[in-house]
Amino acid sequence: MRLVAIQGSPRKESNTQAVLDFVVEAAQRAGADTEVIHLAELKNLSGCRECFLCQGTPDAPGCVVDDDMQPILDKLLLANVFVIATPVFCWSPCWLTKMAMDRLYCMFKFEDSAVRSLLEGRRMAAVITAGGGEEDGADLVLDTCRRLAEFSKSLWLGAFVAGNVKDAASIRADVHLVKRARAFGRRLVS
Repeated sequence: MRLVAIQGSPRKESNTQAVLDFVVEAAQRAGADTEVIHLAELKNLSGCRECFLCQGTPDAPGCVVDDDMQPILDKLLLANVFVIATPVFCWSPCWLTKMAMDRLYCMFKFEDSAVRSLLEGRRMAAVITAGGGEEDGADLVLDTCRRLAEFSKSLWLGAFVAGNVKDAASIRADVHLVKRARAFGRRLVS
């Protein structure tokens, strides 16, 4: 079982990373091979250009944007589980996460009246952190990720939402949150 997570927080020691650490650790302990891709560490990451050239490559991403997203697309094709990890920024995924999500357009091949997804059959989940409550923007991010999973014909495994979080240290000290995050991580790969 291979789990790939894209972590979009622009901060290295972020709340999102603190929660994701527990999720990924539990998946590893359950036997999964895991990789976390920190989008903020990439030097060359561009948004989708909506050039549609990817549509000329039916069985591969085919994205012509030559940047650090290319190997990520390849890794997602080999993953069994794909996790989107993001903080909530103004009622949506943060900008790095949103840029990566937009680039997934090349994974969808529009053929006549149907859409074929190169991500079909994967498991997809989200880890979402928010300074506000779970119904104060995190719900919108969750719905965005769920809809992406449905459109990509992936199995939606749900989202782990950590609302009202202040800092990474308080997250690590929250025994109940840590227990829930670890249970979520195990469930992703079981």
